[in-house]
Amino acid sequence: MHFSIPETENIQDKDGSYYQGYHVHINGNHHCTLRYKQLRHLHDQLKKLFSHDTIPEFPSKKLLPLTTLQLEERRLYLEKYLQSLALDHRISNSTFFHAFLRMAQNETHLSSDDQKNVHIRITLPGEEVISIPVTPIQETDSVIKRVAQHIGLPEDLADYFALFVQDANEFNQYCLVRRLLNYESPFLAVKLSGESASLVIRKSYWDTTYDDELLKDPVGTKLVYNQFQDDYKRYWIQPNEQQLIPLKRLMEQNKQHDVLKLARQMRFYGSVNFLPCLTDFPTPRTSVSIYALNKELVFRYPDLSERSFRVTRMRTWRITTIVQEHSVDHPKLELSFEYLLSKDRLQWITVESTQVIFLSLCLQSMVEELMRKQQEAGSCSTFPKLADEVIQKLTFLGKNGTLLCISESTGKTRISKDPIKNPLGLKESIRVRFRNGRNHSFEEARIENHAFEDIRDEDL
Repeated sequence: MHFSIPETENIQDKDGSYYQGYHVHINGNHHCTLRYKQLRHLHDQLKKLFSHDTIPEFPSKKLLPLTTLQLEERRLYLEKYLQSLALDHRISNSTFFHAFLRMAQNETHLSSDDQKNVHIRITLPGEEVISIPVTPIQETDSVIKRVAQHIGLPEDLADYFALFVQDANEFNQYCLVRRLLNYESPFLAVKLSGESASLVIRKSYWDTTYDDELLKDPVGTKLVYNQFQDDYKRYWIQPNEQQLIPLKRLMEQNKQHDVLKLARQMRFYGSVNFLPCLTDFPTPRTSVSIYALNKELVFRYPDLSERSFRVTRMRTWRITTIVQEHSVDHPKLELSFEYLLSKDRLQWITVESTQVIFLSLCLQSMVEELMRKQQEAGSCSTFPKLADEVIQKLTFLGKNGTLLCISESTGKTRISKDPIKNPLGLKESIRVRFRNGRNHSFEEARIENHAFEDIRDEDL
């Protein structure tokens, strides 16, 4: 999760008084508007669940009204606090934190007209569109299970899929914008993304060997096969000349398993393709197309040459937002990653794109998948189960001071009271703000990659 609080607003309460509202953005989108006391209440709840010395410090309350400078300082500290929470996987992956974010989103964006059941349209692989009845507050995982039930996919296979927001670009081509996580309401996500946005369901993993589980089921096979066809039509998958003839023959014979077996050998199978953008590698302002696939990013240049960057050789990465005076509403976004080119030689490589947040999230999910495999292969301790009396005391504080219970119906949340090594950790300063003439640049937290591996020159 990439948290930011780009702005605040002086909001009038129902009793006529005013309070400062903090517009919280997650992954580049306005998620909710919160008061200071709501974030303070979140902090108090987290202290009940986690060890006090592992929770980041919360900005202290002031007795006197804040000056303009103090308001800006508080905004920066609150942003730093949320970014610290996001980088602690015990917190950011907890059911409680997701529930808090969902309730904050609902409070901010839902109107009285949105309280009844609604239907949302979801595009399946193969471009089939289905309509699913949901509640406006229903979380992403629950909607995916509704989709699975609707199409006859076994519930245990639903976890292999994810919901994405897709939108049309300037050439009227649909591209993936972002993946929805469980702290979001799909109904609100698509509603807030614009008229041309829609929801699409796709595979959620990078390692294509996970296809084997889906291919045991006829509905799973159909979804995997249709996604291959969709990506092939988009030129996201690029078979070589030797693969084209047998591919055409197998597709004409509708031998889906054989097609998918051949597809795994094709370039960019299982990848996500990003819109053309700019990079400084090997030279500044070089045009490039980027493919994200299992364990690597591939840069494809206009002359069709390629350069692969393995995620295990990225020591850290960061996102920088550059706001220029003449285009305040259209900031420039950059993703930079520190890459081990050879032994003892690290180099920062920068990508300038409107999709850098989605690109960063893809890198994070690759690392998480790698770390999860390592944990499954080794012996990892289980987290103690939350006691029922603790669950029942968790609450969400509304803007008007009303306390709402955050229920955990499954009781499956696991919380560790001891500090653990997170797959993604905070490297150094949370946010660096600097000025350069008329431009303002904002650097988010560097995300440290614990899947990073030292390599030798002969390994390159």
